[in-house]
Amino acid sequence: MPRNYFLLITLALFFSLSYAGVYKHIDENGNVTYSNIPSNDSRRIDLPPIIVVPPVDTGEVEDRITKRRESMKLREQRAQLQNKIAEEEAQLNEVKSEYKDGMPDRLGSERNYQRYLNRVERLREEISAREKNLELMKNDLGKMPEKIR
Repeated sequence: MPRNYFLLITLALFFSLSYAGVYKHIDENGNVTYSNIPSNDSRRIDLPPIIVVPPVDTGEVEDRITKRRESMKLREQRAQLQNKIAEEEAQLNEVKSEYKDGMPDRLGSERNYQRYLNRVERLREEISAREKNLELMKNDLGKMPEKIR
């Protein structure tokens, strides 16, 4: 018997909650009050049903975002390397123009012929080092992928 009372009370609460509504009351000052308890001069409001949107699988979106970030980083690295190559080529051309195929102009401070020869040797070594740097940077640029798949 006590089990039946419990069942009846539970059902009564369930049905009373399911019939509970939202009531709107506007007082003489124009203040609006919403409540789940009806009062004098209140009217029941029928609200639209709540729409539940299923969750979106974000795994694919996150993969695309990651690929896009990697692609942007790769483009940035390629641009930086191309800028370094352009700078190195400009500096190489500058040194080559000063070198003049092994016969650079003598400077006023090079009255001693050995100083002149030392500068010529230093220019030759710099040209060689810059050409090697340029070759390495171009190889690195060639190894970089164009795009991330």
